[in-house]
Amino acid sequence: MPAPTAITRSAIVAQNFADGGPQQAGTYTVTRRVTLDGNVDVENATHMALVLGAFGKPLSALRATMVLTERMGMMRLRAVNATPVVLSSNTVFDVTARYDQLYTWAEATGLSTLHLPVEVDLDATPRSVLMYRSPANLNTTTDIGGTKVDYASKPVQTNISQMTMRISLIVDCSSQPSASARTLVSVFDKVSTYSNKWNSASFPHFSSANSVLCESGSVAHIRDEYYRATFNFRWDAWYLCEQAPKTDVWGKASNDADGQAVTVTWKSQNRSSIDLNGIFDLSPNSALAKQNALEGSFLTFP
Repeated sequence: MPAPTAITRSAIVAQNFADGGPQQAGTYTVTRRVTLDGNVDVENATHMALVLGAFGKPLSALRATMVLTERMGMMRLRAVNATPVVLSSNTVFDVTARYDQLYTWAEATGLSTLHLPVEVDLDATPRSVLMYRSPANLNTTTDIGGTKVDYASKPVQTNISQMTMRISLIVDCSSQPSASARTLVSVFDKVSTYSNKWNSASFPHFSSANSVLCESGSVAHIRDEYYRATFNFRWDAWYLCEQAPKTDVWGKASNDADGQAVTVTWKSQNRSSIDLNGIFDLSPNSALAKQNALEGSFLTFP
């Protein structure tokens, strides 16, 4: 029998679709029975490429146009396997393809769309500081005022409130759908742009401007076109400042008659600010991503 050159017949014989919540990827499995015009040598790469190509190239889209408005709208071909049909002399194969996506279906009031999960971790751990004044004026560039608590130039060691927050977004870097195209370059730019900056506007869990700092960010590959962008934020009761006493020419604190620092000011690194909400632009629906980060679920949308 001649070598195969084409598939002469193809018909779907089985299908299965599975969907789940934000932590479970939707999958679609389909089996086609294909008939070829020749005998397939399973050890011949050209022959097997013809069989396995019944569903197209790896990572090809399930839909001709990828969309966020259909449950399977962002699925891609992940794996293909072929099994010869018994007594067909390797001319008939059952070819099974598996499509999936990390997008999940979100449905709430005014909302029916695919979206990518957003994860938030919060941790409240106090920071140990050296205190000269308590309480102190946090909004001054001169003496911070407050009650003097130091003695003989020695500050009091105490803890102040601090909270860290980690926001993690799954990002599709396949430039699809075209209306919200993202690439690994654009993800890296976000991490670089927002790191080491204060919030210039209200941000999830922190309503006041200049109250939370984006300390750092990172990008990690999940699989195929999917990457995870993680941003680390920190809120601090002293805005990450330290209390510093005015010193004399010998580098010692200038004290009053009671042995306490005469003048105490704030010391910190000078950082710029930016609207940190821009990180949610990495998600196909920034409003939904921000709501998830704040409320923990799309069920609360809008």
